[in-house]
Amino acid sequence: MVRSLQIAVLICLAAVAARADSRNQTFDDFVTPLPVKPGETLVVGIVGGWERWDNPGRCIRRTAIAINRRELPGVWVETVENHKLELAERLIREAFDFNRDGKLGEDEAKQAQVVLFGQSLGGRAALRLARTLDGWGVGVRLVAVVDAYGKDAYTVPPNVRAAANWFQRDHLFVKGAPLLRAEDAARTRILFNRKVSYKGRRGEFEIDEQSRMGTFFMGTHLTMEFDMPLWREVEEMVIEAARGRD
Repeated sequence: MVRSLQIAVLICLAAVAARADSRNQTFDDFVTPLPVKPGETLVVGIVGGWERWDNPGRCIRRTAIAINRRELPGVWVETVENHKLELAERLIREAFDFNRDGKLGEDEAKQAQVVLFGQSLGGRAALRLARTLDGWGVGVRLVAVVDAYGKDAYTVPPNVRAAANWFQRDHLFVKGAPLLRAEDAARTRILFNRKVSYKGRRGEFEIDEQSRMGTFFMGTHLTMEFDMPLWREVEEMVIEAARGRD
């Protein structure tokens, strides 16, 4: 019963909060030149729920746009829908296939430089993608997740250098994952598992009228998308990782 209510709430969120009316995401929607140049970094943001990958009003795409506006040399930023990880996998494989032989060789995998961030179901998906990359021998500089949601062990694979987790537990049904654990503490640094509460704070945030209806269903889970200081912290952390700074 509870699981059915959770699914219904997520569907309501998708219906009332979506603002972009893009076509179905395909590989051709990515703009990163393939392959990238050796030494360049690929940042992949994974959107939550059933959001469109290119909806500029939602937190992951909004953050990706803000990073792109910095025009950081050697840094490419893309967003992908959480139920289309095969697109992200192909993107990463082709981005670092320097000899263009159609596969990611061992040396190419070692040279790959990747940063992942995601929210809600996209947070869970970011960890799943990191595990796939672990199997490929690809290192991930940072996995940053915000209110990650969905069934998962929430363990961080050893190919990830650092991970950060912001979450809330105020919502009746949709509660963010409270704890990321490193599979190998000697190789992965968990920067923090930070609980955020919005009780009595809803009036602090500027929420557009279309999304305001979504907060009726999603409460603090959606309110978290409009916590601009939090998302500026995510943005800065992703940028530092993309630049290769610990």
